[in-house]
Formats: sequence, structure tokens, C-alpha cells
Amino acid sequence: QGAANAGSGKAAVATAHANAATATPKANSTATGTPSGKASPTATLSPELEASRKQARSKQPPPKPELITVNNDDGAIATAKYWVQLYHYTYSSGKTSEYKSVCPGDNFGCAGIIKGAIENHSEGGWVEPANIRFTEAYRRDDFPNSMVVQINYKQDGFNQYYGDGSSKYYKPENRWALVELSYRNNQWIVIRQKNGSFD
Repeated sequence: QGAANAGSGKAAVATAHANAATATPKANSTATGTPSGKASPTATLSPELEASRKQARSKQPPPKPELITVNNDDGAIATAKYWVQLYHYTYSSGKTSEYKSVCPGDNFGCAGIIKGAIENHSEGGWVEPANIRFTEAYRRDDFPNSMVVQINYKQDGFNQYYGDGSSKYYKPENRWALVELSYRNNQWIVIRQKNGSFD
């Protein structure tokens, strides 16, 4: 049912190779260009928020799947799942090297995610680690000339905190990610992606 709902709209996006727009956390767009002389947000954090930020920034990366080097559907699907995990890890931890190694391009889905995570963390913000559970993962057969994998997953609710002291709550959702991959230099990499919510 979910895959059918995802259907033609996402297919058109992948066919057109559009740059991805994300529906999950991104850096506060109004933060760019703000004065750098603002007070450090660290001094105003409650003990609970300080603990939350420490937990987010110390989050360990997901393990790289062994199948990332295997040039078949199973390898691509494992890599697409890994990308979803890295997407959340990068926003939570502010660390980007793992994401860059799997999504090295300069489109928004690769470079934009990295830029957003770095900006939010450098301004004192962070994202609570989001618990995700994969429900379905398969190669899309409507793209015979490309390796496009659809990942469906449940995402628990979480908060994103900004350096100015504001925050945003992301409610629990049933989500999808459409990931296009290419096998290069003996491993799968992500070329572009789009993700969104079934809800």
C-alpha cells in the first residue's frame, strides 16, 4: 500500500533526476548571515538539554554494511539502508565524513545535507537521535536503466534544537526514501535521493 502511494510522483522525480528536497531536519535557513558575535548558547542550556546535546554529538556512526562492495541488488539495497541511517547520524552528530564517503556529489541531497548539519552544529544546535525501523526495501523495477532503491521506514518523534534557543519537534512518521545508486571503485555510492512522508 505504501509503495503504491509513493508511486508516480516519486517516479517522476527520479526520472527527471531532480535535486532532492528533504522533509526531515535541516538547518535553520534564517541562520545564514547572522552576526557571529552572539552569546554562546552553551551557558543557557539546562542540564537536560546539555545532556541531550552531548548524547547527539557523541552518537556513533552506523556500521558500514559488508554488502556495500557487492555489485548486485542486495548490495545496493544494503547501501541505501545505510544511507538512511547516515542521514540521521549526520544531523545528530554533526560529523560528515561517513556521509561524504557514501554520498560524495555536489547536489543538494549530498552536499546540502552536509552543509545543513555543519551549520546547525556550528551555531550551537543539534538534532536528537531519531529511532528508525525499516519496514520494506526493494529495487524499483520501473527504472530499468538505473539502480533505484525504495526504502520504507518508521521514524519515531524527535526534536531539533537551534543555536538561538528555539527548537522544532518532528512527529513520528511513516517515511520513504528513494535512493539512486551507482557502483564505482568497488563500492556503491549514492548519486541522488529524495525522501518524504506517507502520512
